[in-house]
Order: sequence, then C-alpha cells, then structure tokens
Amino acid sequence: MDPQPAFRPGHLHLITAHDIEALRNELARGHVPADLEAKLRQLAQGELIHRFIAQHCRTLIALVEAVQDGSFKEASRAECERLLRVLAYVRKDDDAIPDYRTDGFVDDQQEVRSVTAELGPLLQRFKAWRLRHQVPAMWTPFLCAHPGQDLSRTLAAGRLSAHACGR
Repeated sequence: MDPQPAFRPGHLHLITAHDIEALRNELARGHVPADLEAKLRQLAQGELIHRFIAQHCRTLIALVEAVQDGSFKEASRAECERLLRVLAYVRKDDDAIPDYRTDGFVDDQQEVRSVTAELGPLLQRFKAWRLRHQVPAMWTPFLCAHPGQDLSRTLAAGRLSAHACGR
C-alpha cells in the first residue's frame, strides 16, 4: 500500500512576496509588527485552538529572528521562507476563512499545524538550542537583581552562571 501524501493546506498562495518581505524586514529590525502582535495576544487569551496558534507562532518568530541575527544557523533559506509565509498567513485577517468569522482561525491552525509537522525536526533542534543559549541569558538579570536568593541547586546543576554578575 502506498503511503498517503502529507496533508498540506493550500491557502498559502494567498500570501504575496510583499507580505513576506514586509514581515521579514520588521522581524530583522527586532519588531513583531503591531497588528501581528495584537492578534497573537488576543489569540493567547482565547480557546485552545487560538492558544495553539499563538504559542506556535511565537516559536516560529523566535526561530526566524535567531536565524536573521545569525545566532541559530541550522535553518535553510527555504525553511525560513516557509516559516515567514505561514506567519504572514496568520497575520492576514482576510484569508481563506476571514478571521472575523467564528471559524475564522481554522485555516490558520491548519497552516501552523502543517508547518510544525513538516519542520518538526528543525523546531526541536531550535528549542534545544534555545534552552542551551538563550534561556540562561534571560536569567542573568534575575540573578543580579536577587543576590540573596538561594539558587545553589540551580547553579550546581550548571543551568545558570553566577559569574555573570560577579557572584
């Protein structure tokens, strides 16, 4: 029996080169476009399908930004283009199923689900990289701001460096 082809939603053709370029440029400047940021915040407060979209889009954005700033080098140009296309699709209000409809995010969820399945190994490598390289740096200001806090077990496990703030 032949394996079934992977399910690939067919709505990304609604995204133009201009949509992708505008998003790429904003992310390269370190900014999530205001309209996309507002949409992701709204989705994060919604039902499970909406939170799924918001959470995964945040990961996709972080991956694209890490590739753009040169800190994560494991994504190909084609993979980044695919991620940007999906993010631009989620950004678009008037897509295959307009977002103002009660079922308006079903198509967005399908696109996000498709890219996370298709690029799953890349996303797992990125998440592992992020835990090793970005998360410890996020904790350094906390360590410096809370010098009396007993973080000995965390430090002993090698997850944070006390040397970053002179401890």
